[in-house]
Parts: sequence; structure tokens; C-alpha cells
Amino acid sequence: MITSREILTSLFGAWRLAQFKADGLRYLDASREGAIRSFWAAALALPAAIPLTLIRLSMFPPRDDDLRVVLIEIVAYVIGWAAFPVVAQIAARIAEREQHFARVVCAYNWTSLLQIGVLLLCAPVSAAGILPSGVEMLFELAIRAALIAYLAFTIRVALDVPWPAAIGLALVEFFLGISVFRTVITLEDAWPLALGAA
Repeated sequence: MITSREILTSLFGAWRLAQFKADGLRYLDASREGAIRSFWAAALALPAAIPLTLIRLSMFPPRDDDLRVVLIEIVAYVIGWAAFPVVAQIAARIAEREQHFARVVCAYNWTSLLQIGVLLLCAPVSAAGILPSGVEMLFELAIRAALIAYLAFTIRVALDVPWPAAIGLALVEFFLGISVFRTVITLEDAWPLALGAA
């Protein structure tokens, strides 16, 4: 189990990292046990992830049956949280930073919780269609760029690697998310994509 104190302390650490303050790592439990407990962030993120999923389903209506859609969404959610730690373990081994693997997993999970919160706050703006298409695209690009920069900084300080490696890993995480998204809407028989969708 995880205590409320550890959750609040970890979120404060993630917030410090969002401010590009490396001392945010001090508030995270970088032990193996702390990294395992950090996956509680996935459970804590559910109240934000569910409405985000519902918004996506409204934009890409599945033609599959409801039970299968729910199962696909559950599996995709688990994969979404597990995929990057697998990549990070490989990267840590290549970079000879295996001693920092637990720390980067812990930092990734707690910062991901904050990122989902940001996406939930921004989603109504995009879903409502109140912005001109060009402005909406710039808005979404700015949000994504900011989140990638946040993740890259987190990886750089947590894994202790140079900026190019950190940015590369952050982009890998981003494209993993795109791959999961495209796979999900394919399995849910939500093709063809809406006009102009990525």
C-alpha cells in the first residue's frame, strides 16, 4: 500500500520537476519499493483518464460491442503505463545508468499523473471547438511540446543522461502513446479516422 503522505510528497516532487527544478527528485522514493508503489499513480489517474477516454470515444466512435471496447481500453491503459518503464530499462542499461532505473520509473509515474491532469484541463477547449482550427492546432502543439519538455527534463535529471538522450527518450514515449492510440481505435473498429485527425 501507499500512504497519503507519500502521495502528496511525490506529487510535490513532480510539481517541482514541472518547474524544471531538479530538487524535485528529493521528494520521490527512488528505491525499488518506491518505484513499485509509484504505479499507484495509475490508479489515482483514473478519475481523469476516464473522461479523457470518453471524449476520445465521442470523437472516434467505436463500432465494436461495448464489452470488447471496455476490455480494449483496460488493456491499453495498462500498456500505456507499462511501456515506457520497459524502454527506460533498456535505455538505462545501454547508458550504464541501471542504478538510476528505479528513480526514473518513480519520476515518470508521478509526473505522468500531473500530465494527465493537465490534459484533462485542456481537453474541453479542444473538444468544444471554440477555437479557430489553426489556433486550436497551435494550442494542442504547445501543450504537447510543453509536456514533452517536462518529461525530457525529468528523464535527464532522474536517469542522469545528456539532453539529447533525454529528449530522444521523451519522443519515444510520445510515439509509443501515438502507437497505442492508433492500435486502440483500429481494434475498436473506429476507422476511418475523422477528417484531419492524426
